[in-house]
Amino acid sequence: MEEHPGKQWVRGPEQREDVLEALRALGDHDYQDQHWRSGEGSPDLTAAVHWLIDDTFIDQHGARALIPHLFVDQREADLVQTVVDALLRALDDLGPTAPDNAYLDHPEWTNVLNSAGAAYRALSSGKQSS
Repeated sequence: MEEHPGKQWVRGPEQREDVLEALRALGDHDYQDQHWRSGEGSPDLTAAVHWLIDDTFIDQHGARALIPHLFVDQREADLVQTVVDALLRALDDLGPTAPDNAYLDHPEWTNVLNSAGAAYRALSSGKQSS
């Protein structure tokens, strides 16, 4: 991909920041234990799911459809798609109204944690400095 000095890599940098924040929280076990298990913290689990799935429609169109709006390339999109797929398996199994602890204790949650952490590290390492 050709880079242009002074221009954004993606067309939706503000929404990308929301996705990055969701990935950070979804990939951070200590944050979840400290905040989500107690029902505190921002973002909460609902906001993280909202930013990652509801606001992007990745569940309907796939992450690759968001190149270059949110993702620089297929590698980034595929990393995020892996997170969404794992998250949807837990959400589909438990439904939308289960308590946060039920999601955090779900067998699929380890895949959510690991894939979100990997996606966050990859996408945040490519952030442009101000």
